[in-house]
Amino acid sequence: MFTGEKPDLLDICPLREDSIYVVGKDGIPQHYDGEEWTPMRTENANPLMGIWAAHEKDIYAVGVGGVVIHFDGKDWKPLDTGNYDSLNSVYGYDSEHLFTFGVGGRVLFWNGKNWEYREPGTIHDLFGFWGADIEHIHAVGGEGIYRFYDGKNFQRREELTEETVSLYGVWGTSNNSVYVVGSEGTILHFDGEEWQPMESGTQEYLLAVWGTSDDHIFAVGDNAIILHYDGKRWSPMESGNDNYLTKVQGLGPDKVYACGENGTVLRYDGKQWNDLSL
Repeated sequence: MFTGEKPDLLDICPLREDSIYVVGKDGIPQHYDGEEWTPMRTENANPLMGIWAAHEKDIYAVGVGGVVIHFDGKDWKPLDTGNYDSLNSVYGYDSEHLFTFGVGGRVLFWNGKNWEYREPGTIHDLFGFWGADIEHIHAVGGEGIYRFYDGKNFQRREELTEETVSLYGVWGTSNNSVYVVGSEGTILHFDGEEWQPMESGTQEYLLAVWGTSDDHIFAVGDNAIILHYDGKRWSPMESGNDNYLTKVQGLGPDKVYACGENGTVLRYDGKQWNDLSL
């Protein structure tokens, strides 16, 4: 399943400093209570690729084989969505508005009562969703795929890159400021009218992006790379780690978390990155 002593982690969901969830290739959600990590009991054996929470008692994790498991604050239970295509992640706004998405352009929407299929107009894998609201969602994926969701349908827009570049992460501060990261050190910015490339200073694969403002943004990826954007330029940060990093999420400017290979979890405290690994 994985090659390191600890599972490769593929997503992280910080709810509070003393309540952080991670999922990964071993298929076992783990929870951090501010002092230690504890594996959580679940019947799932498939790798888990993504996790998202509406709140402490409403958490979803998705993965290989179309697996969707739900945590109600007490137990993780499997959900039957009718889909068996592997899912890369889950993204939502509240308990009645969330998307799961993944391989072959598969997208499912949970409306609070049932799962609905959404047609993204692509057969390429989808890796990242972000939108300031549900009527302005940017979706990115393999081979430069880009779609825009208007609240009802996915619209085809001009592709953002060549097909040789895959797009993995997307995040923004508003509908008029959105950032996308991908392979070959790709970083793009949308200003509300058009997309423009940004100079990243690297050729490494960038897998995720997150921030708190347009002058405080983090991007992470292969070979332990962490980039920080201060509103003017992207600069490398010292992580004190040599494992690849898959996701970055946070609670504030000085509470930023990244996860990755071999159980890696890092925390940025506003000055430096500290080890919080499994």
